[in-house]
Amino acid sequence: MRRSVFLFFAALYVATTSGHIYTVDSYLNYAVTSSIGARGALEIPRFMMTVEGRGGRHYSKLGIGQSLASLPLFWIGSIVERISPGARVYRAYSRRVNVPAETGTVVAEPQELVKTSDVEGARVFFTVLTNALVAALCCLMFWSFLRRFGLSRRGALWAACLLGLATPMWVYSRDFFAEPLFTACLLGTLYLATDAGRGRTPGRLVFAGLVTSLGILTRVSFVPIAAIVAAYITLSSGDARVGARRAAWYAAACIPGLVAVAALNLWRFGGIFLTGYHTAFDRGFSVPVAKGLLWNIASPYRGILFYAPAVVIFALGIRDFVRRHRGEAWLMISIIAYVFILYSKWWAWHGGWCWGPRFLIPIVPLLLLPGLVRARTKKWLVVAAAILGVVGFGVQVAGILINYTTAYDYWIKIKRLDWAEANIQSLSPIAVHLKALFATSPRQYDLWVIQAARAIGWHVVWVILGLAAVAYVSASRILKPARRA
Repeated sequence: MRRSVFLFFAALYVATTSGHIYTVDSYLNYAVTSSIGARGALEIPRFMMTVEGRGGRHYSKLGIGQSLASLPLFWIGSIVERISPGARVYRAYSRRVNVPAETGTVVAEPQELVKTSDVEGARVFFTVLTNALVAALCCLMFWSFLRRFGLSRRGALWAACLLGLATPMWVYSRDFFAEPLFTACLLGTLYLATDAGRGRTPGRLVFAGLVTSLGILTRVSFVPIAAIVAAYITLSSGDARVGARRAAWYAAACIPGLVAVAALNLWRFGGIFLTGYHTAFDRGFSVPVAKGLLWNIASPYRGILFYAPAVVIFALGIRDFVRRHRGEAWLMISIIAYVFILYSKWWAWHGGWCWGPRFLIPIVPLLLLPGLVRARTKKWLVVAAAILGVVGFGVQVAGILINYTTAYDYWIKIKRLDWAEANIQSLSPIAVHLKALFATSPRQYDLWVIQAARAIGWHVVWVILGLAAVAYVSASRILKPARRA
């Protein structure tokens, strides 16, 4: 059954992939993947936001986890590239978008980084598919969580669709940011650490710690989450001595991630605490927390209420969830509060050029879960979640069909946005995308299948029909009534 859930979402995500790189962070992740996969090295060519390290070499400041996870698909792309060098089907992307403005129609163009696809071809295409599979894994783990808390297979599938198709998780399945992998590591850690019945075996706790190690390699901000999880394991075990022993098993398995990050920092920058964020470019945690919270929650630019409106159900379900599942509830609340405060204080609270509150994506499943669990017994909450889900689905469709870098190029051309990104909290990418959606020919929509069809003909539709068949069969297996004993 779990395989069917994974295949369902994987088929949907692969069918709606973009096949290209969007912005700087995604490019840096890909550059590290390419360097490791082709040369076994961490050094990458000097580029925007690379950091000069030991010996004058340049490195990415981002965690290495995303690059390691994508190596298998990069190698597949390398093989395909050797077999069919220069194949147009892997170099297909939208090149111009029309956006209505007061002075007439502005022709916005995707950021130049997208054109990496013209050079790397199949390697970029297959590497970017990593997030489609990782996002599908996130939906599977969310489905498993919901099943643990009593939802039926059918109910859990619809709830997982709320995460997978009505939040920015869908858009990030097409990109190469590390947020889906961070989310998968967080959900995997919590699923193993909150094992039902408190009967956590050392093996499960060790596995949870290893998943946490990957999370730490993906982003060093995972370290405080590991501390929160260790505290939960200690306090929820009933006996302080038993809890401490179980937490020690978990903590021991987190050590590989901590040691690997320290070694990477030492190798690249000459100090175990030099992560690459120590440069003058990054201005640290300089935003007043109240402002950052307001912007991350309710600003038209990045407010989570605009990009994932279904998270409202958190407020409708958390009280009942605390009453029924006190330990798990406070674990989730602690992690939600930590992530909100941390990234509301960060100078780039908005996450740069991206879609929605990028840094908050890992906690979106935690914000949805309490309300969805309560919806088992409250039909009005099911209706509310469904309405919010439809709205969220529409928002994601706008972010998928129109390349999200288009909005920034549009603002630059109408002189509303400078490179310092001043006063951005008042701007709304969603509004730009909705205008562009109806002013742009579907031939320019940012779907790989459309652009590939333009490049080589509509033979590529057979790929989509195959993926649709996989999604249909998988959903049918999940929705089929369970056999009675």
